[in-house]
Amino acid sequence: MIVNNRQRVVLIGVFDDEQRIANLDVGQFDDLPRQQRGRCRLRLAAARAGLVPIDLLGWLGREPTNSERVLFHREYIRLEDMGLIERCNLHGSRGRRRTTHLRLTPAGRRVAEDWMADAEPADESDPPLDLDALVFLPIEWPSDTASGAEDNDVS
Repeated sequence: MIVNNRQRVVLIGVFDDEQRIANLDVGQFDDLPRQQRGRCRLRLAAARAGLVPIDLLGWLGREPTNSERVLFHREYIRLEDMGLIERCNLHGSRGRRRTTHLRLTPAGRRVAEDWMADAEPADESDPPLDLDALVFLPIEWPSDTASGAEDNDVS
């Protein structure tokens, strides 16, 4: 089975979110307002049932473009056809076909678990990369004088 990068992002994202949300403690929502607390508890119950809300922002680490949203929607359909996920709408059908949640099938869970097992654990002894300290060197273009041609200024 060949899986592309977008499909891999979806499978690992659903797997990670399911694990993360399902392991939350219900008691941590007690300080929230009543309505918000109810929504959090419903989301937790859905995750424990294997249903994870679609979260492209979290899976990609940035806001997806409109074209990426379309591409990922197509990947949900392909993954469903491959038997790796199920698409669900928790808010009732009401004539709409909008997908709001994804669930891994047993085959999808095995694939995601295999990828997670193969992933290298992060080496915590390495310091985090400081992007502000990076120095970019100028690009050196090959000189024409080395081949015997004269330097010509192009304006």
